[in-house]
Amino acid sequence: MKLTRILLLLILTSIGCKSDDPAPEPGPLVLANAAIFWVDSEDGVTYELGEQMGFATFAYQDGITTFELTVNDMEPNTAHAMHLHMGTLEEPDRHWNQGKFVAFCEVESMGRVWLKPFAGDVGNIQVDENGNGEFELQTDLWSVGTQNETDILGTVLFIHHKSQDFANECDPNHTHNPGSHTNAKIAGGTVTLAPTFGV
Repeated sequence: MKLTRILLLLILTSIGCKSDDPAPEPGPLVLANAAIFWVDSEDGVTYELGEQMGFATFAYQDGITTFELTVNDMEPNTAHAMHLHMGTLEEPDRHWNQGKFVAFCEVESMGRVWLKPFAGDVGNIQVDENGNGEFELQTDLWSVGTQNETDILGTVLFIHHKSQDFANECDPNHTHNPGSHTNAKIAGGTVTLAPTFGV
């Protein structure tokens, strides 16, 4: 009787594992990029562009955006906070946050807690001893070309002078003292659709 049950279980398992259904086709891939330029400001409100110092790519498919950034000629052995902002590169506005006025600290992205106050908080890029840096991120909080609240097209990726403790800012006991979060913008670029070649 026990052997019969085992054989029946093996037969049912093998039937369940067989499928003639093809794997679902991936959705369309949408690409965007941002040339990253040094920026400088005398008043902290308007900015002038300098030379290009980096490049960012955004690949969106099946609800997930993959972000990659490379930078060059930065101060060696440093770390710099990055955010997506509204407005323009020359006249930036507030942080991009999916058009919402809520914290994203406890929101899940890719099965993990975001642990950053805004949906547009990217993270810190580490710069090596040669002044070069690379950063990668995958998230389902951003989209490209969807024309909904998660669409990051037209936002501005800014790199700041100093690093930032995003998780600490999500701590309910964190106190926000006026002026304590001053962090100059030193580079940035606008997220635009990447040109497509061929069919």
